[in-house]
Amino acid sequence: MIKIAKHIAQSTAVDDVRLVREKIARQHAGDMREHVKESRRLAKGLRKKLGLKLVSPPAKRRHGTGG
Repeated sequence: MIKIAKHIAQSTAVDDVRLVREKIARQHAGDMREHVKESRRLAKGLRKKLGLKLVSPPAKRRHGTGG
């Protein structure tokens, strides 16, 4: 499990994500496949713990075609 340092008053969610991603990258010595696998595993656990649902992005809209 990755432990995150106590929040600094100016910390944002983006900062938190960046810290976790950097720690995962160091753990896997640059092996991107393992990094992605670990990241997805952690995200799945957090979604379950927080009761969040995975949402698909909206369909892309075409510009200038009237549709």
